[in-house]
Amino acid sequence: MTRTLIVIAAFLTLSVPAALAVPPAGKGKPENPGNSQSAPGQSAEKNAAKACKAERGTSPDSIAKFKEKYAPNHPNGANAFGKCVSMLAKQKTS
Repeated sequence: MTRTLIVIAAFLTLSVPAALAVPPAGKGKPENPGNSQSAPGQSAEKNAAKACKAERGTSPDSIAKFKEKYAPNHPNGANAFGKCVSMLAKQKTS
């Protein structure tokens, strides 16, 4: 019993400082996820996925039109969002 308590105490003694450690500067989660270091300030105009999400909208009619535009030959508009992103990304790199 004493041996078990010593092992548990040692484990807790070592785990508390590790749990409270602060990540080094510039590492870890960004403060503002929309403005990460790899893509600072990307808006819908610069980011194909954000532009497609804005175009798709939330109403059932706008979603149906979006699927018809980007995946007219697929059942239920399968992969319409992926096709939109791919097309806009290609346009922006050209």
